[in-house]
Amino acid sequence: MRKFLRASTGAAAALLMTGCGEGLPVQPDYRGEPLVTLQGQLRLAQHIQVDEPVRLALVWYKSSTDPSQPRDIVTEDIAYEPSFPIEFTFHLYAPPPPEALTENEAGRFGHAILVAYRDDNHNGKLDPIPAGGVPQDKVLGATQSYFDPEEPGYALSYSEQPGGVNGHFTLSHFPVGDSAPMAEPVPLDTPITLTLTGENELAALLCMGPRTIETAGSPNPLAFCGLPATPGILRVHANYLLQIEGTPTGDTLGGHVYVRVSDGSRWLTDADATATLNGQPIPVGRPDKTPGVLPAPGALSTLIVSAPGFPTATYELRIPETPRLTSPAMGATFPSGSSLHFTWSPVPHTWSSWVNLTASADSATLWSVFGALGASSAPPPLYDVVTSPIAYTGDAFARWVVNNQGNFSRYGGYMLSQVEYRHRVTFTP
Repeated sequence: MRKFLRASTGAAAALLMTGCGEGLPVQPDYRGEPLVTLQGQLRLAQHIQVDEPVRLALVWYKSSTDPSQPRDIVTEDIAYEPSFPIEFTFHLYAPPPPEALTENEAGRFGHAILVAYRDDNHNGKLDPIPAGGVPQDKVLGATQSYFDPEEPGYALSYSEQPGGVNGHFTLSHFPVGDSAPMAEPVPLDTPITLTLTGENELAALLCMGPRTIETAGSPNPLAFCGLPATPGILRVHANYLLQIEGTPTGDTLGGHVYVRVSDGSRWLTDADATATLNGQPIPVGRPDKTPGVLPAPGALSTLIVSAPGFPTATYELRIPETPRLTSPAMGATFPSGSSLHFTWSPVPHTWSSWVNLTASADSATLWSVFGALGASSAPPPLYDVVTSPIAYTGDAFARWVVNNQGNFSRYGGYMLSQVEYRHRVTFTP
């Protein structure tokens, strides 16, 4: 579930780490029967060496609409000697505390991932990274990537009804997919593999610093955390936009392909890197509006980026098919104050879409509605919406947009594709 992952790991959150299992417990007192026991194996990536004990913790994220909300941490965890692979069991003896849960009218809920780390300051717990601070510990691996919601992994969820009743845990597996992967509930005793990679980007899981406009535009995906990015990696940010306007004489096409490439410290240019889209050269660092470069709707496109001293980066992304509105009709006229009847059919290979009505003069939004159209979420065959009364006089665009986000990089790159269809309608006094 991409939306959950980005909301839970990208937003500010409350954290809880608790558990106990094989090995020497931090607190050896008997705590009763566990509510949940997670099990699996710690493995080492080929380039990683671990010469100190590794600790394992469960990290809870509290969803929030306030991206500046600080995170709270409570820890109990286990130390393992560096002999890999390591079979582990992780016991959870209590529900997450209230401060680690989001509450609404349906009850309370929270989401957690397993994190492996090295206790560099030897204080027996995993410390968050406060805004403007530096890491006190080294995050070595996690069951979910911060930047890459398509990376396979596991998350533990907890939910309860109002009044704290019927609390239960759910373990979910997130597969890799061409479109947005959906969470698949699996048995709580499903073996979990946690690979230790030691990438700098893993620190983002513990960063309390909020994202700002400045850090969002930085070539370093960890700028908001005040940390250097993992070196030697090309981070590709690609944006495909295809705009189709229906007219009585046929469709007109517009749009652009925009590829930015970072080495983690600076944005590269044509002098530093080369890029091809479906075999055709495209510029680096500036939009290409050449009609022939625009990917075909519904097709799988391949972007290849190379730069001296870096491994070649290859990405694939399926472009959404051309959306079509069946209502309101092209060129239709309505009295000001009318409610319009919007109907449209879903498009495969996309996880989100929206329809809106915009004034043609200044693009002001007159009405809009957003919906998810995940390829595996079985959307209805037709969408049917009636707008609120539109108090407006003049030409407007009835518009449908489909969006596909895929091939996110675990190092901070991403690829987005968007196809827009619009046609004119008119409101009379």
